[in-house]
Amino acid sequence: MGIKRYILLSIVYMLAVGLYVYSFNGDKYTLDLYALSLDLPIAIWIVVPVFILFLASISHLSYYSFKDFFYKRALQKDYDTFLNVAKRRILDEDSKLKFKTKWFKIPGVFIKNFAYTGKLDVSQIDDDEIKQYTELVEKIQSGSYEDIKKYKLPATNKIFIKNEENRLEGEPKYAYTILKTCHDIDNELCKKAYDKLLDIATFAEIKKYNFPIDKNIFRKMMERYLDEEDEFDIDINSIENMLEQFNANNEDYLELAQEIKVKLDPERLIKLFRKLYNEKGQLAANAYLYTLYELQMIDKVRDILENSDEDEFLKFKTLLFLRDHGKTIDTIKFLKV
Repeated sequence: MGIKRYILLSIVYMLAVGLYVYSFNGDKYTLDLYALSLDLPIAIWIVVPVFILFLASISHLSYYSFKDFFYKRALQKDYDTFLNVAKRRILDEDSKLKFKTKWFKIPGVFIKNFAYTGKLDVSQIDDDEIKQYTELVEKIQSGSYEDIKKYKLPATNKIFIKNEENRLEGEPKYAYTILKTCHDIDNELCKKAYDKLLDIATFAEIKKYNFPIDKNIFRKMMERYLDEEDEFDIDINSIENMLEQFNANNEDYLELAQEIKVKLDPERLIKLFRKLYNEKGQLAANAYLYTLYELQMIDKVRDILENSDEDEFLKFKTLLFLRDHGKTIDTIKFLKV
């Protein structure tokens, strides 16, 4: 029974009792209490205990009604909090929101550690925003770029990073935008943006960014430099500097000599590897000898070999021996064995 109905029926009941008593006894009764004297009809005196009980019961009902109201409100707040935490976790965001009712404390611990994998069946969830969040994440994880500015995700958020990568994949020039705000060269998104930049930017633009040159970066730039259809250009000094930066080894110098010979004229080619040989010694020796050998500068090769130690440059000594006896082999394959 609702409290309003209880009040109405109680009033009706008290009126009925009072009228019933008054109908057969309309006399009055005087109550003397110290200096107070009350002269009321007997019917009213009969109703007074009922009225006092009525007040007590109303107080009791009101207390528990308010208590139930605040509890239900706390439950509703926890429910709303639960939904908010769920949405943040779907977007891979942590939440500091707390639950106040016991019914949500344990589920709250689980939801705060929930990791959305994109495989959640939300067909039976009666919340449009939850469905919207899951659909958004599924699209991003499948490679689509979405506008997520309104979610205000930090740059370290996995969903944000994946979304940026999706845009970068479909819009390579977006690399310029990403790199403008990159303060940490170890950041994975910055690295991917820089890697994409290597495919589209000029060497002058690439040099603006202070990323350390490793062998993979060098190889990627050399591929573009050696591609006749690509206008990408690198000056010789920069090539030397990059070799120095990633601590190129004997094989790296030899591989460079093999590839760059189609790009440089003989004079520049010899000048480059003679300089490297003079500066790097044994590291660039094979590359220099290979260059001389390929350009048929055999006398110069003999001169270097004759002035070397007995156990040095054995492969080149073998090459000259085979050549002198009319035998030909694949030079570069032989040197790389």
